[in-house]
Amino acid sequence: MNSKKSFLCIDIGNTTTHIGKFVNDQLLLDFRISTKNLRRELLALHEIMDSNFPVSYCSVVPKAEAILHNLLVKKKISSFNLNHKTNTKLPICYPNPLEIGQDRIANSLAVYLKHELPCVIIDVGTATTFDIIFNKQGYIGGVIAPGPQGFLDFLHQNTAQLPKLNITDDKMSAIGKSTAQAMQLGVKYGYPAMVNGILNQIEKSYNDSVNQLNIIYTGGGQNIIKNKSNHYSPNLTLEGLALAFQLNNS
Repeated sequence: MNSKKSFLCIDIGNTTTHIGKFVNDQLLLDFRISTKNLRRELLALHEIMDSNFPVSYCSVVPKAEAILHNLLVKKKISSFNLNHKTNTKLPICYPNPLEIGQDRIANSLAVYLKHELPCVIIDVGTATTFDIIFNKQGYIGGVIAPGPQGFLDFLHQNTAQLPKLNITDDKMSAIGKSTAQAMQLGVKYGYPAMVNGILNQIEKSYNDSVNQLNIIYTGGGQNIIKNKSNHYSPNLTLEGLALAFQLNNS
């Protein structure tokens, strides 16, 4: 297979890093590794970090980005970093584009080129981001809120006795029978209510000018709000990185 048509896309997030291998424009495999242990994880993945495979990446963690960049230079791997300057196809109607996270640009580019507009992208991760994309203006702005795990982390970090927990999918009644259950229920019911409340306000803002906003969910933590009536695109950021790479190397 022609290696020139093969490349890696890497999305460095606050908690996890999402890696995808594209061959002939198709995503063949993807996996997530810990951003905290990025150096060790990338070195363990040296077999796929081949100099014949260029890398398209975005990052919201400068220290982790530096680790990746140093490894790419050391292995003489060509790379493309998607940001507001290297983005060539997504119009940005925003006062300071530098403030837009690179992952949000990747998501928005993928939606702008491949999905029905206007659209709201809800990316569920360490933070929950809402990005609004229109036909002519492109990216026009958004909302940033805590991610679901952040609810539990806040309670543990700011109280004396509440335990440190991770989100679970355990089925339970609406009334917690332990401290851990009570905390999990707070996220289970409180987080979707927050997301829906923000989304309702966004939709109200455009009631007079838009018949319907397309809703797309993405991100590693979306299960807590997954809704069959809305589109779920788990690899949206990788798709945006792939499109940006191809557009800049055509």
